[in-house]
Amino acid sequence: MDDGAMCLPSARDGEVLLWKRVPRGMSSDERKEADEWLDARGIGDLEVRDALMSRILRHPELVNRAAEPHGFANCYVHHPGDLVIEWCCGDSAEVVCANLLAQGFAEGLPPEKAIELFSQNSIGFGDGTVILRRHSSCLYGSNAAKVTEAIQKRYES
Repeated sequence: MDDGAMCLPSARDGEVLLWKRVPRGMSSDERKEADEWLDARGIGDLEVRDALMSRILRHPELVNRAAEPHGFANCYVHHPGDLVIEWCCGDSAEVVCANLLAQGFAEGLPPEKAIELFSQNSIGFGDGTVILRRHSSCLYGSNAAKVTEAIQKRYES
């Protein structure tokens, strides 16, 4: 490392530095994106979507059971109506779907919106979609056990 002075970045045309923005304020780009997220798929019944997301997020052990060899699964969203669960070296997508159903993810949803299989990796629950991405090979290879152990230690601290 050299001994040069550290400098904060400068804003480009049309940008405002994060630390100079009004607290809790949104740029026009952020406001536009937030508005698009609110109506990205024309989800009319947000309660159905929120029920799905709440059920998933209250059961991390169910999601992580899919990826037990490594101790966790990655979860993220593409838009306000979906949840992506991504893992390797664990349960098949079919088993994860069966576990979701066994835990009551379709209960309480209107029957016509309870479940729809779009593909073997994409399941609709109400107005929300769960996308199951099981990688066919482990990215950690022979280091998987060491990576798993390190991750588990971080969770314990």
